[in-house]
Amino acid sequence: MSKRSKIFGIGTFLLLLIVGVTFLVSNRGGKPNEAIASADSTGLESDTKNDGDEKKETPPVPVELAAATPRDIPSYFNATGSLEAKRQVKLISKAGGQIVRLVVEEGDYVKEGQILLEIDHREEKLLVEQARVKAETAEHDLDRSAGLVEKGLGSDKDFEFKKELAEVSELEHNLAKVRFENKIVRAPFSGQITVRHIELGQTVNLGEALVDIADVSSLEVRLYLPEKIVKTLKTGQPVEIRSDVDPDHAIEGMVARIAPSVDPATSTIKVTLRVQDQGSTTRVGSFVRARITTDVVQNAVSVPKKALVPEAGVTYVFVAEGDSVRKVTVTTGYADDDYIEITAGLTEGEKVVTIGQGGLRQGSKIKDLAEAESGDEGKGQADAADQGQDYADSKDN
Repeated sequence: MSKRSKIFGIGTFLLLLIVGVTFLVSNRGGKPNEAIASADSTGLESDTKNDGDEKKETPPVPVELAAATPRDIPSYFNATGSLEAKRQVKLISKAGGQIVRLVVEEGDYVKEGQILLEIDHREEKLLVEQARVKAETAEHDLDRSAGLVEKGLGSDKDFEFKKELAEVSELEHNLAKVRFENKIVRAPFSGQITVRHIELGQTVNLGEALVDIADVSSLEVRLYLPEKIVKTLKTGQPVEIRSDVDPDHAIEGMVARIAPSVDPATSTIKVTLRVQDQGSTTRVGSFVRARITTDVVQNAVSVPKKALVPEAGVTYVFVAEGDSVRKVTVTTGYADDDYIEITAGLTEGEKVVTIGQGGLRQGSKIKDLAEAESGDEGKGQADAADQGQDYADSKDN
């Protein structure tokens, strides 16, 4: 092969090599550009999706509303005490001896004058009989002496002696009867036996406690109240009383008496309440709570208590405005069991959220459940009417 042919072959090889390298470089450079373009497209689609999510509205919060309305709101003062019988006494033994008869038990109701128990009185019974005979004899001697004086056969001195003796004998007879009666214990008034201190067969001494009796027909509660509270009270004023045994049952009561003086040691005044409604839960000694009305605000703008939202020492309510709410600071006053007076922050007629406040913020969208239910009910009635009309039309056809 000639030298010229070798040079031509090498040149051709180099030319083909350059063309091949250029082709490869061109193909590799195109792939990164396509990846970048793909990435840009994906990012654009993501941004478009996020913009759509942001534009999607938050669903309204279901709530219940109540209007601020005028009503009378009272102010109360709460006090505690115990139910006491109007009359309650401890019967004390007036004589010593053995209990030979016991006819009552704790809880028994007795009538005035009824025998409760008897102490051995055999000796006293004999003494009564002896004194009776002695008194009758003295009375007979006095009558005989008076007859002799009238006939002029007796002396005035003897008559006076017989008269004095008859009087002493009668007194001794009466004294014997008192001592006999002291051995028989009777109820001083109608009531209930609350405590029995003795047993049958027990020997008691003079002055020993026997039984306690209480007149439970009328119960009372004695309270000791501050002077500034008492000045707002008046006799006959109704009072609500509740027992811890049955706190859901309100017992009717009234102010029966107000003491005229202030206790200097406690600066309080004794106020006596009379219980009018006596049910099964009213017992002597029961602990009770009295709620006394001290003032009443007439036509106060008020809302249900459950509408209040306390937060960091401040009280708020959510006021409905169309389909959203605004958070309003309010000032409260008197309150009863269900409603509270609003002294500042609300006007009559404004509607506040009573249920559902936990999911609300300033400007939150709301859905009134009462309106929704009434709307659904109206729609159901309309559908039922349409169905009835369709049925009537088909029947006519």
